[in-house]
Amino acid sequence: MKYLIEFSKTGRLIYISHLDLARLFLRVLRMAGLRPDYSAGFNPHPKMSFALPLSLGFHSVCEYLEIETGQTAAISPGPENGKAGRESAAPAALRTQTPAGRLNERLPEGIRVTGFCEKPVCYPKSLASYVHAARYEIMCEGIDDAPARLAAFFAQSSITVRKEKHKTGKVTENDIRGAMLDYRVVKDLKGRMLAEVTLLSGGGAVLNPLVFFDAFCAHSGQVREALAPVVTRQAILGKDGRPLLQKPGGE
Repeated sequence: MKYLIEFSKTGRLIYISHLDLARLFLRVLRMAGLRPDYSAGFNPHPKMSFALPLSLGFHSVCEYLEIETGQTAAISPGPENGKAGRESAAPAALRTQTPAGRLNERLPEGIRVTGFCEKPVCYPKSLASYVHAARYEIMCEGIDDAPARLAAFFAQSSITVRKEKHKTGKVTENDIRGAMLDYRVVKDLKGRMLAEVTLLSGGGAVLNPLVFFDAFCAHSGQVREALAPVVTRQAILGKDGRPLLQKPGGE
């Protein structure tokens, strides 16, 4: 069976790494009686993957984890009987509890499962292979005329950013304009920016929101550290432009 878990990551938990998040879910899934299967070979790995790993320090309300397990989601955890999957000896309250509820009882504050379902047949491959872009909300204080500044920034035909490799010290230049797909001013507030930006996040090309924001600051004559942006991922979009797991027409 293949399942998709939708969850949010907020609060202090935005500062745990992607690797630690994977370890957290692996342990919590085991505790909830949903042990992922493992790959074969000399170095087996759990069959679980994230649709689009989230960078450290970002909030998100739309993360997706895909798991493959030989157990059904109806099986309740079995710490009471010493073996997960032996439903007959588990209390009735655990047998009737939803998988999302079982996971949330064991997850720390800041990680919340908001959806649990069997993987739809329209996604025969990994969910990550369908990711095309991501939509982020960026909020910061200390910037005037944010709508006009954003419009001028997106009006450029080319936006070059420089990146230095830590190991070699080599500096490369990349044009990120093609990865900046769209933007929307959520609310025009004096001295504050509250906007949504849609950035390319698939096909081997992923534009980090902070790289985008640094380029925006350079163009606007601002300093990122002074603005202290708060970034929240609002949606992961497929190649059709709709959020993952959303049917045509928003059903």
